Amino acid sequence: MGSVNVICLRAVTVHADRRCLLDVDCLCVEQGGIVALMGPNGAGKTTLLRVCLGLVRHAQGQIVVLNENVRDLRGARLAMLRRRIGYVPQLLPARSELPLTVREVVAIGRTARIGLFKRLTRRDWEIVDRWIERLGLASLADRPFGAVSGGEQRKTIIARAMAQEPELLLLDEPTANLDLGWRERIVETIDQIYTQTRISVVLVCHELEVLPPSCHRVALLESGRLVSDGAPEQVFTETRVTELYGDGLRPWHEAGRHALVPGGHRDD
Repeated sequence: MGSVNVICLRAVTVHADRRCLLDVDCLCVEQGGIVALMGPNGAGKTTLLRVCLGLVRHAQGQIVVLNENVRDLRGARLAMLRRRIGYVPQLLPARSELPLTVREVVAIGRTARIGLFKRLTRRDWEIVDRWIERLGLASLADRPFGAVSGGEQRKTIIARAMAQEPELLLLDEPTANLDLGWRERIVETIDQIYTQTRISVVLVCHELEVLPPSCHRVALLESGRLVSDGAPEQVFTETRVTELYGDGLRPWHEAGRHALVPGGHRDD
């Protein structure tokens, strides 16, 4: 029996102001897989996520997500698809005047699942509290979202997405602007969620260091085009690193973790 794809893009292009933002001949993500989208700024990574969510109406080509042809969907049908997708966008600074607690922010995920004007049931709140507990946020549940740290906010947004009980999780640079300690905690959180649930994941990131150990596939974009697709060790070779970043850096791959380190002799 062949594998099932949760995302399949074929001949997908996006243009804006006569500039090509995305030009992908073929990219598919298997059910239960975790794929990292990597590449420099402006490579088209966020655009690709937005295409999958039906947020880019001028996209051309075949866009199939969770067996739905996204370009054919409008209104309620598109909203139904989005209920099946957990989306963690690049986090914006919290509005301190927004009077929502961490628990209430996570509960937005349930509202997205059941519908905007429906009251949450006891089961809904149990799911909210379960994800708060699983992500280590229980002690912060009643604190204002704007009063917790950036890393805690990021965990809250991930918990919100998982409380939606999605079939597909899209993460757009979930470790951006975090210090090293929080970056590692978020990487560990993503790895735990994936290994425990086997949810299909697409992770947008810039740095090799933030690939979770369970991520065995990288799709590398440059100028909107897919230039390499495979295991991190296959994509980020010394030649590729030199092409991307110039001399002075080399890839390091060990025990499921990856990094770019200064070039030169390595002591074993």
